Amino acid sequence: MSKPKPVTIDRLSVGRCFGCGQANDKGLRLTFSQHEDGTIETRHSTAAHHCGLDTVVHGGIQATVLDEVMGVAAQLALPADATNLACVTAEMQLAYKRPVPMDNEVVAKALVTSVEGRDIFVQGSIVDPEGTVLTEATSRWRQLRS
Repeated sequence: MSKPKPVTIDRLSVGRCFGCGQANDKGLRLTFSQHEDGTIETRHSTAAHHCGLDTVVHGGIQATVLDEVMGVAAQLALPADATNLACVTAEMQLAYKRPVPMDNEVVAKALVTSVEGRDIFVQGSIVDPEGTVLTEATSRWRQLRS
């Protein structure tokens, strides 16, 4: 299996985004890579002030990480002739299966499952180092109109 390739979405202005904005010194500053099968991945070491219980990543931070990785997957699924307008979260459903420990790097993955017009459907998960699903999500994204 080859090494995933870094991805960016140059056509969007996300510099101050809480999740992926590199200019937001209080944000998560997530970066993304893409596997050959189209899976988008992000890895993040969670700061202590983002805990829920002292040993567990806060559920809202987990949701943010999943929203970000699924958003990148959705944005990359737009056809080449699509406008420069962003995709936004229309719906998202999460299932917290097991606690996400603070002492491990958070690994989140997302894959587009279908595209129907302006709607893009994505499946995502946070996994532990052995690949066990800790949190899973599904989402529907919609590309904005001008």
